[in-house]
Amino acid sequence: MFSKTNQGSFFSLIVLATAWVLHTSTPVLAESFSVDQMPVGAEVTVPPSAKTTVSMGTRIKISSTDTPQTIHIVPIGDGSTFATGIQLAIFDSKLDRVKYIKVSPNAPFLYSFQGLASISIVPTLPGGGSAAKSVRIQIESDKAVTFAR
Repeated sequence: MFSKTNQGSFFSLIVLATAWVLHTSTPVLAESFSVDQMPVGAEVTVPPSAKTTVSMGTRIKISSTDTPQTIHIVPIGDGSTFATGIQLAIFDSKLDRVKYIKVSPNAPFLYSFQGLASISIVPTLPGGGSAAKSVRIQIESDKAVTFAR
């Protein structure tokens, strides 16, 4: 029915088609979302089950969707680089000045929103260095949360 050269191509096509069907038929669960996927000026609300990652130096706005609401922020590595301590600059319109917080991988930072509010954060790696491209922050919330870039 098929020549030997066509059998390999046919088999590859079957494998790719099967992988596509399995991938598209599997229910999609929000596991991880990267803010880097968003264009500047975009806004998205993620469910509480999603873990959101943000690159060093990226300014994002985080808005609560319910009250009371708490977010959990921790630095993470990319698998080849271990997470290291970072600094967060938190801009809150209810505060007189910028709040700087040091966050380490073994001591996550918890931020509780006061009512329905928004904050802007900028994560940085003290001293910069080559690890700045590999270290990110991971944000989780107990309720749905809105991110804007």
